Amino acid sequence: MERLPLFDLFRLVRMQNLLVVALTQVLIYYRIILPALDAEGIAGVLRPWKFFELCLVTVAITASGYLINDLRDVRIDAINHPGKNMVLKVGRQNVQWLFAAIVFVGYLFALLLALRLNERQLLFLFPLAIGILALYSATLKRMPFIGNFLVALYCAGVPGILVLTERKALARLYELNPALATDTLRVCLLFMVFAFVATLLRELVKDLEDLRGDRQEGRRTLPVLLGVAKSRQLAIGLGLMVLISIASPVFLGWPAFLQPPMLTCIVLLLLAVAIIVAQLLRARQQVDYHKLSTQIKFLLVGGLGLLIFF
Repeated sequence: MERLPLFDLFRLVRMQNLLVVALTQVLIYYRIILPALDAEGIAGVLRPWKFFELCLVTVAITASGYLINDLRDVRIDAINHPGKNMVLKVGRQNVQWLFAAIVFVGYLFALLLALRLNERQLLFLFPLAIGILALYSATLKRMPFIGNFLVALYCAGVPGILVLTERKALARLYELNPALATDTLRVCLLFMVFAFVATLLRELVKDLEDLRGDRQEGRRTLPVLLGVAKSRQLAIGLGLMVLISIASPVFLGWPAFLQPPMLTCIVLLLLAVAIIVAQLLRARQQVDYHKLSTQIKFLLVGGLGLLIFF
């Protein structure tokens, strides 16, 4: 493998996205889960080095997904996003070696973590996630909805894996302080639902953006099968679902979401989603959908405010 310039390496693995993944797990654990456990004197299993290992494994899975997707999408990206796919610039063999290295290192840390936590049953999650992302890139993204659903499910799983790993400690918390445990799980669940629905919306908008190349390559995405008008209507429906997912804790009267900082964040997110939905109503060109896809990415980052202000 030839030495890659650092900037090219960062672009290959979408470093900014990996930082968001890591930040999401940091905020979920150190702002939501760990303070709740500490309040009742419960020792979690993920501190501090073990948390780093789990975060590194999650980032490795995400980075490998980007790489295998780029390797398989060289031809279609030449149609939809000329000059954006980095594989041609840095060389297919270099990307393949980088993919292999990331998977190898990620699996070593997953193995180490599973053994240190005595949770060997969790070890299967790493090859399962890699396999699903590879299958998505090779086959599932050519099919309507299934690929979009899996990507959204993975994004929801980024915070979800922390709840799964600390399930015993959270169960103990529920025994000692049901109200605190309920609030903690509510925040985690809300963010998982928000991440799932917002990612599903972004995936559909990206399919609308990539319609020309997908149709030419024979991919059976929803815009190819249903047409632009119906797919746009479906995207608007998903946007409304994002609105509901953000506003529902307020209407349900969950105390943690009624504090002024959290309410301010919720109002700003609702306003951002309303603007996105309004633009979806007017979107007609590829450039419109590209702009919307970027805005939804920032919306997902803005959703981290729910964790900061909790």
